[in-house]
Amino acid sequence: MVNFCCPGCMYVFQILYNSPGGVPEDYRNTELYKACVTAGLIPSGDAEKMANEREKSPPLSRQASPPHHSSLITPHSSLLTPHSSLLTPHASQTAIEEGLSQELSIRIEGMWCVACSWLIEQLVRKMDGVLSAGIYFFSDIAQIKYMPHLVQPQAIIENISRLGYKASSVESAPDSDQSRSLVVRLGISAILSMNIMMISFALWAGFFEQVGQEGAALFSYTLWVIATPVVFFGGWPILRRAFLGVRHRTATMDALVAISVLSAYFYSVAAMLRGSLHVYFDTASMLVTLILLGRFIELRAKEKVSHTITALFHAARGKVRILKDGRQIWTPSGNVSRGDLFLVFPGERVPVDGRILSGEAVMDESIISGESRPVSKGPGADVSAGSLLLNGEARFEADRPGSESSLSQIITLIQEALSTKNSFELFADRIMRFLVPAVLALAVFILIFLLISSVPADEALLRMLTVLVITCPCALGIATPLARVAAIARARASGILIRNPVALERADRIDVMIFDKTGTLTEGSYTLRHTVTPDSNAADALRRVASAEVKSDHFLAREIVKAARLQSLELEEVLSFEPREGLGIIARTNSGEVIAGSGKLMLNQGLEFSDELRGRAHAFEADGSTIVFFAWEGLVRGFFVFGDRLRENATEIISRLRSEGISVWVVSGDSEETTRTIALQAGADNFAGQKRPQDKVKIIEELHAQGKRVAMAGDGINDAAALACADFGITLGPGANLIRECSDAAILGDDLLKIGELIELSRFSFKITRQNLFFSFLYNILGIPIAAAGILNPLIAAFAMFASSVSVIWNASRISRFKIASQD
Repeated sequence: MVNFCCPGCMYVFQILYNSPGGVPEDYRNTELYKACVTAGLIPSGDAEKMANEREKSPPLSRQASPPHHSSLITPHSSLLTPHSSLLTPHASQTAIEEGLSQELSIRIEGMWCVACSWLIEQLVRKMDGVLSAGIYFFSDIAQIKYMPHLVQPQAIIENISRLGYKASSVESAPDSDQSRSLVVRLGISAILSMNIMMISFALWAGFFEQVGQEGAALFSYTLWVIATPVVFFGGWPILRRAFLGVRHRTATMDALVAISVLSAYFYSVAAMLRGSLHVYFDTASMLVTLILLGRFIELRAKEKVSHTITALFHAARGKVRILKDGRQIWTPSGNVSRGDLFLVFPGERVPVDGRILSGEAVMDESIISGESRPVSKGPGADVSAGSLLLNGEARFEADRPGSESSLSQIITLIQEALSTKNSFELFADRIMRFLVPAVLALAVFILIFLLISSVPADEALLRMLTVLVITCPCALGIATPLARVAAIARARASGILIRNPVALERADRIDVMIFDKTGTLTEGSYTLRHTVTPDSNAADALRRVASAEVKSDHFLAREIVKAARLQSLELEEVLSFEPREGLGIIARTNSGEVIAGSGKLMLNQGLEFSDELRGRAHAFEADGSTIVFFAWEGLVRGFFVFGDRLRENATEIISRLRSEGISVWVVSGDSEETTRTIALQAGADNFAGQKRPQDKVKIIEELHAQGKRVAMAGDGINDAAALACADFGITLGPGANLIRECSDAAILGDDLLKIGELIELSRFSFKITRQNLFFSFLYNILGIPIAAAGILNPLIAAFAMFASSVSVIWNASRISRFKIASQD
């Protein structure tokens, strides 16, 4: 363990930790540490004190540096404001240590049920140096935040392995041994159990009466011999995890199954030794076999549900063929820098985000957008990581390293979505935490009650065993997580990224849908169509306004500057620049002050419009065009006319939403007249123009006050406040800043119809989740009294438990097969 005396020590450790050589045996004996002491960054008194304590604290070996392949996402420091920390002389030891926290993502194989993930999570969280841990059953991924000077990643992996699970890098291919072992155990158990059932049936039917009681009893030994490998070989994973859970003082579903199997087995051994024919080796064997079969089906369902998510992890593992000094050099995608040149050949995936420098390429972008149609691209076109090159030869330039690519961002967001539990799961988790101990207590209570009621001991024990078997909450454990993961995967296959699964519940009851106009309902590809200047020269007006707009990042400003440069106009120096949010800009150049923006900005500045200018602008706005006025020397001199058009399917999606009783709004920062025209063309119910971002929030708040549930589709960055305020926020477009966007779901393309698909999918998955929970609870509520009354025997209870789990799995898998109405 390493203790830090001050922030200076911590940052020296941080630098060495991230260096290629890793942390030396004693980081205080490095040149960097000594230089910091000399420079006064580390107080010399503290340095001497820490030196005296070296013998008390074991040195941190080089192995403290995590393996380069220990995680898909490179472990990153959570230091956000290092310089401010250095200025805090009395920073607490805890704050200093937490500044070094790293994140580790690993794959865990061998989890058979949701209780497995819970057990691992509790174990890891109890480790010294672990700040937080999330273990996600349906993705087999663990995300752990730890302090590298207190615990090594290898120690975390070894601790998980002691529970009988296999932990490895998420980059590595899944180990097929786990699946193969399950199939072998299931096959052997099934064959032996069928033989046990045939002999047991013969005993029950009295086929061996002619050999006498003693002769028939010999067949009990045959059943014992056949059942033993089923229980102790086929059921070994169950028994082992049950034992490990008990050793860690945690009761899991494996513990319930193990108690049931061993109770039936040893009861039968005792009966066999007494010469009784009432043995239940068939129950113990069939229970193991049915549990194995259920988990095999569950494993296949999990693989099927999450195959689209798994494909993303594999696509992100690619290396890059860098062009350097005329040579091709392979390097990990995380080592690529902006501006690096690289090659991709047909049949290969683009490893990082970039653009085509030369050549032509036909790309399949379905892994991102969900659309499998080929897309032809030429020089200057952007290409997303994960895109498959179908045909062509091209050279590419990297935009960002692989760790920051759109594909890596999608993976990060999917991991976050998989870790977010909805209200149904939280409810089920709270119940599961107490259900296993409660079932054990209930079974013991039933046994005692039956014995007190003079029920024969054999019968009482049999009923207790039946209660244990039938109340095993396997179905409840997988009812909601499987539905959630299936919904995320189904949406991902259609090019929709679910960022917040909790919002899917709210999307089920949407009353109002608000569309931002520019770039969402319309294409957002504005072009400067006309320059109207009654009293000025058009080229001079364009030059003056473009000079003022150079520092603006607004898309219309960029179009104005682009038009000026295409005409080779010489732009002036900007002396001052003042943006007015949602309205325009006020700037000063060598020619004087220039004001450019909406009509509202002109009125706010007290500028006058001529009747002719106002009338011509109104005519363009009535046609759906966007107007940008410009003024100088106290007068509005003219305006630019920009053209935009509705996206394909805009009218269709609005018509579909309205047919479902959803009121549709179009809200924009554009003029009232332009917004009104676009809203009428699209068929919306309401519109609101000249609205700044804060005005959009007010509209949503007013609708909330009326008891409405509001969804909004808009720009994930500019409309962030409104999207966060809405009950369900949706962004549209591929984008390169998914992490920065504020929304509950992102449509990775420009197809507006996917908004309808998303709402339909959320309703269907919500319905499936409720059904799964209802039937899981109903099964357990009805099963307990029936089992306690002796109506069922353990064998029938095992079949009933198996049937309940399979029914929940089948019902959740319907989400993966769900077809949108428009696709039928």
